Amino acid sequence: MNPNTLIELKELLLQYNIDTQHWNHHQGNKTIEELFIEIQEGESELKIVDKILVRLLKVSSIDVKFKLGDRYFQLIEDKQIFLKGIERKRELNNITEKLKKNENPLQGAYRGLEEEIGLKLEEQLTFEGEKFWEQISPSYPHLLTRYEFYNYSIILNARHLKSMRFSEYQEEEKLLSLFTLKPCD
Repeated sequence: MNPNTLIELKELLLQYNIDTQHWNHHQGNKTIEELFIEIQEGESELKIVDKILVRLLKVSSIDVKFKLGDRYFQLIEDKQIFLKGIERKRELNNITEKLKKNENPLQGAYRGLEEEIGLKLEEQLTFEGEKFWEQISPSYPHLLTRYEFYNYSIILNARHLKSMRFSEYQEEEKLLSLFTLKPCD
């Protein structure tokens, strides 16, 4: 069901009454062009489920904590800033990475840590299980998305803080993601 051209994608969304009028960075959303690239690169696919157009995503999710002295801190993706001036508050407790076609969840988790915060780890991630749910996508309003999450965790230390980044710049999306540490209760 995946369209081969941007025009086919627009027609498919229109056929299923998906309003894309607000799919732009001015609204803090992604664009139809970004959805098309996501589909072409195998990060997501579109399917008809019970006569509804659904975006299917497989995602690796990594819960990253730091042990500093005798205290634990949670890595948080605090917010995203679109270079057009829109800020989207995230406050996500996990680093998430959409899986690419033919990529297994563990590979996606390690790639996500490297791309998002610059950590190329040799330490083993702990698999915490799978989770499934669906909701209207915050990135693509009006488009129902089914998420298949593969959850991992890791506890790092001060040595890792010296080599990681607290920001990620996505040039194609003109988007800056900012991370912070928050004390665990």
